[in-house]
Amino acid sequence: MPKSNKSPLSSKRVLFGIGCVYLGIVSLGIGLYYDYINATLVGLALLAVGIAICSIALVRGSYSLMQAIANLVFHEKIAIIDGYMGNQQEQIEHDRQAALELSGWVEPSLRQEFEELWQEFFQRETKPIVIKIGGSTLGNHDTTLRDVVTLQRKGVLPVVVHGGGSKVSEWLEKMGISTSFVRGLRATDEKTLEVVIAVLAGLVNKELVAAINSLGGRAIGLSGIDGALIQGKVQSRDTGYTGEVVRVNPESVIAILSAGYIPVIAPGGLKLPAEDNDPVMLLNINGDVTASEIAVALKVDTLIFLTDVPGVLDSEGKLLPMLSPAEARSLIDSGVITGGMIPKVEGCLRALSSVTSTQVVDGRTEGALLAAVEGSGNGTTIE
Repeated sequence: MPKSNKSPLSSKRVLFGIGCVYLGIVSLGIGLYYDYINATLVGLALLAVGIAICSIALVRGSYSLMQAIANLVFHEKIAIIDGYMGNQQEQIEHDRQAALELSGWVEPSLRQEFEELWQEFFQRETKPIVIKIGGSTLGNHDTTLRDVVTLQRKGVLPVVVHGGGSKVSEWLEKMGISTSFVRGLRATDEKTLEVVIAVLAGLVNKELVAAINSLGGRAIGLSGIDGALIQGKVQSRDTGYTGEVVRVNPESVIAILSAGYIPVIAPGGLKLPAEDNDPVMLLNINGDVTASEIAVALKVDTLIFLTDVPGVLDSEGKLLPMLSPAEARSLIDSGVITGGMIPKVEGCLRALSSVTSTQVVDGRTEGALLAAVEGSGNGTTIE
């Protein structure tokens, strides 16, 4: 959007016009007093020119002022509409243009302060943060969903990726379907896949969306299948239809964020076309893997895993508050990190290719998410 080019009433033109009037009066006085016809004519001419210059300057200045005020009003009207539609950046830009319309008429120091504040705001442009929450962390005492709503109200752009493995296991047991895990990943046959997608993309996802909306937030649910957000391929025969991510198409997430909503994403993915002759098109994608891949695709600064343990523990069960990527990899290779913590830590390591900081945080404690975002949380930071 071009910067306003409206200028205030030109003081130089006014001063020049007043100067012509003053010289005209002097010249006219001399001509009349000494009966010099030439001086009288010059005086009259200077008076006419001076009055004309002042009049033109006043008219042009008044027109510019009226046009600037009209533009200001319309910029603010557009900003209000953008605000209702959730177009935050467009709203801010129209507010800025409204201020610029009258900037020429204000104190230079005030105009400078405005420009400095604008530059500071622009440099702090908000990036999304990706938050992975597990179904086991959503107990009676945690405040995770309230924290998510608070972040949205503060202008943060949370992207929520959820799990729900315990709920899936519960439904598999109800249906008499056995389940097993390989390196923390669920082995998924065709029947298990149907239950996984139905429970995660259906029941769990909609419960979370309903809860966030009921707390005053604005949330929309989707899965890795919607909009081909997550595309993948079968990881290995040992884990069946458990897939690995090949491509992330984040346009649907960006659209939801731009509209002012929190994307709440269920794991799952779309099998790449023509990968094999198998008619099954869906994949079970681990939620931790999903979160890390989306964080990379969105180029976020922060990725937070909320879990039901204090963080990454050493061989004696003590919390490790800070780990380097090399230290984290060594703990996996040595077998200190096991089970469901493996995909979380591997997700952190994958995300660090573009994400500044990754955290594994105990999501069962009150205010854990807000504290993690503010840099004062518990758990383990890997960076």
